[in-house]
Amino acid sequence: MNWFLIALVAPFLWAVVNIIDQYLIKKYTDNNRKSTGALVLFSSLIGLFFASLILFFANDVLDISMFDKLLLIASGVLTICWVIFYMFAIRIEHISSVVPWFLAVPVFGYVLGYFFFGETLALSQQIGSLIIFLGVLLLSLDFSNKGHTNFKWKVGLYMIPSCFLIALIGVIFKYVTIDGNFWVSSFWEYIGLGISGVFIYLFIPSYRVAFLQMIKIGRVKIFSLNFASEVISSIGNVLTNYAILLAPVVMVFLVGSFQPAILLILTIICTKFFPKIATENLSQRVLIPKIVSILVIILGSMVLFI
Repeated sequence: MNWFLIALVAPFLWAVVNIIDQYLIKKYTDNNRKSTGALVLFSSLIGLFFASLILFFANDVLDISMFDKLLLIASGVLTICWVIFYMFAIRIEHISSVVPWFLAVPVFGYVLGYFFFGETLALSQQIGSLIIFLGVLLLSLDFSNKGHTNFKWKVGLYMIPSCFLIALIGVIFKYVTIDGNFWVSSFWEYIGLGISGVFIYLFIPSYRVAFLQMIKIGRVKIFSLNFASEVISSIGNVLTNYAILLAPVVMVFLVGSFQPAILLILTIICTKFFPKIATENLSQRVLIPKIVSILVIILGSMVLFI
């Protein structure tokens, strides 16, 4: 199969995951931060499940230093943090306006790589980074009100730390795994994810109450959707890694940057035919600036990676 088609399936699957995320928030939360944040407890439980699978198939998970274990556990904790920020963002904004922010993660990654690994930014990477931030700023403008334009600062307040934390997790994972085993590192990261969930459940009563309430309302369905989301996301990651074996890494990453455009198309389709799953503001004064913003961000990604 052509590497491009394989690589293109990954952002499509991730876009489906994004729609599931927003559906879960709209369906099972009371539109407040406490119940929204409680959704991460499902991710924690699933993280422990994946850690158990790795432990069953890999017998060398203990064969790294204590320092590396602690770093990876910390990255699992940080994973919970960025997911919470991301969920807060999609609680107050359409998912198609939130996901393009994730294309800023490589920019933070380059900055952290400079400080931690001595990696330097080429001129094209600097220009690409500026173009991405220009697109993100344009995306953060609210054109829905005639006569004046507002800046959606709350979305930025959530997504900037979310993107930074994802980049930081990547740096930690690279530092520990560069000469090690991918699955061993993943095991300890999932353990950190699980520990975070246990801590939240035991010491944050509002999240615990909201979590139990969601189980009471959603029962098997909410677990099934969360599990399906994690599996779909993992399949996307595997396909990306496979595509990297068939084509240059840069080209695969460029295809991955199409995710916001794919997501926008899917949300428009849902709005037309499945409005209970996802909706999109289809007015021209909102949709056209959003399309332009996404195209600018994708252009920045092309400059960044080429």
